[in-house]
Amino acid sequence: MTKISICICTCKRGDLLKMCLESLAAIQTADTDVSVVVIDNDQQRSAEALVTSLMSQFRFPLYYVCEEKRGIPCARNRAIREVQQLGSDYLIFIDDDEWVEPDWLEKLFQLCTEMGGSVVVSGGVVSELPETTPPHIAALFNTRLQNHVRGKQVEACATNNVLVPMQLIRQHDLWFDESKPLAGGTDIIFFKEASSKGVKILKCPEALVHEIIPESRTRLGWLSKRKYRAGITEAWRKQQNGRSPITVFLSAIFQVMVLLIKSLLSVLVWNRVGRNQSWLKACRALGVAAGVLGFKVDSYRKIDG
Repeated sequence: MTKISICICTCKRGDLLKMCLESLAAIQTADTDVSVVVIDNDQQRSAEALVTSLMSQFRFPLYYVCEEKRGIPCARNRAIREVQQLGSDYLIFIDDDEWVEPDWLEKLFQLCTEMGGSVVVSGGVVSELPETTPPHIAALFNTRLQNHVRGKQVEACATNNVLVPMQLIRQHDLWFDESKPLAGGTDIIFFKEASSKGVKILKCPEALVHEIIPESRTRLGWLSKRKYRAGITEAWRKQQNGRSPITVFLSAIFQVMVLLIKSLLSVLVWNRVGRNQSWLKACRALGVAAGVLGFKVDSYRKIDG
């Protein structure tokens, strides 16, 4: 049977990890040989006791490894190495703060096999928001899911719900960039590199996982900082792809000005959703400009439990 390894990178989020593992124990497996690998990115091995306690009764082979080198790309590369050692045909990444629907794996794998088995498949992520989230903030979530159709090709995706054939990783020597281990966006850079080498990435929005969004992440201030950090990573990627720093900077500044005007106009007509959308895009563009100037940010230095 086809061997699939589901990998979860985690760091000091035991309650969320337990929820994630419990949902995996209930999935439909589509006649595949499934294993689950937990990569603990905490030198104190905080997830070890939980994972070890579940091993004997867990439905699938469950493995625990500790990647002591701090940083999400380091943990993701450790996942690749572990899956290579297990001899699996496919690697799946999901986040430790997600739970999966029972038919999630079947739908991911079905689209991959329909397309010949050598494509990356990115599933859908539903943001589960606190009941107290105001409508003008709630409207900022789940927008990408609405825009995707089954089989749509994209140039990049995240590691929060993705199936990757190990054959493609070996063929194109794909690894996550560890030069900025605490920065965000290294998964987007990984898949954009894969796309540039001819790898197809297809959307499968019906293969759903659900992401638990804490109240702290529903505030405009937190979302603004996240977009700004993403912009800094985007500046790094643009320059790596050969764009001149001055061109990237001027384009970003122009976007900031245009988006701030749009945000102001939305305020005048009392369109709070439009205001927030333009504001967050402006924050990302500002991050791009800051990234060109050498500003740095470590998105994963602080663990948000």
